[in-house]
Amino acid sequence: MPLALAAALALGAVGGVAHAAGYRSYNKMIPSVGGGDKNAQNIDVVENLGEMVPRDLEFVDGYGVKVSVGQVLDQGKPVIVTMGYFQCPLLCNLVHEGLVKAIKASGLKLGQDFNALAVSVDPNEKIKSANTNQRMLLRNLGASKHQGADSGWPFVMPVAGSTLENSAARTMADKLGFRYFYDAESKQFAHAAVAFVLTPAGKISRYVYGVDFDPKTLRMAVVEAGGGRVGTTIDRVLLSCFKYDPMSRKYTPFVSGFVRIGAGLSGLALFTLLGVLWWKEIQMRKHPVGRTA
Repeated sequence: MPLALAAALALGAVGGVAHAAGYRSYNKMIPSVGGGDKNAQNIDVVENLGEMVPRDLEFVDGYGVKVSVGQVLDQGKPVIVTMGYFQCPLLCNLVHEGLVKAIKASGLKLGQDFNALAVSVDPNEKIKSANTNQRMLLRNLGASKHQGADSGWPFVMPVAGSTLENSAARTMADKLGFRYFYDAESKQFAHAAVAFVLTPAGKISRYVYGVDFDPKTLRMAVVEAGGGRVGTTIDRVLLSCFKYDPMSRKYTPFVSGFVRIGAGLSGLALFTLLGVLWWKEIQMRKHPVGRTA
């Protein structure tokens, strides 16, 4: 394996690669035909927050069923998207294992709080690899025995006739800002470790990096993408007190949020006190205390 590719995979496994939010432009990557050193710089993630993922992008799952992005979004739930390839010897499996661990720890429920989509960028992806990876993930997640598109987490690949540069996966990657390259010598794809959170409308809401995902960060990202329709009342209160910090890649305390909550609680306490005093005054008028001579 070329040194540049090995370094790239190691970098992705440690935590992925990210740019500051809002940085939208980048040069389109051309897959390597050898010479990984030249293409290592193209392993990157450019955050296109607020952009819409095309609904008409169409893939095929391991059972030969066509699955479009629109079909997944039509379930009306936030969607966690991963991109990679199912024959990946290390990183992609680590990303999915990390997601499963964080999902279970966060209390989120597949098909109830969110759906997911695993996309292979390999136009020569093996059907068996897609099905094997999906079954393993669903088993580890403790999800239902449904497989394929009905599982809530379809594993899909480019349709027949796709190429490295002309496929729905390439379009999806470009829209998400997911840069990767194919190293012909090792016959592997190099890419960062990242999961993308979409709103039910298909808007890119949040990027979550690494292979050891923080359960609280993942939960709040899904709650945020759901626009208040996912999670509990406590989740929504917490979201008003925390904001996403792109430097630490976590949700951190938001001072003004706590000020608003504090002001609200103070106002509630004041109204409660006034209500009690008002009630006591009414009772005293109804039952005046007799005076003694």
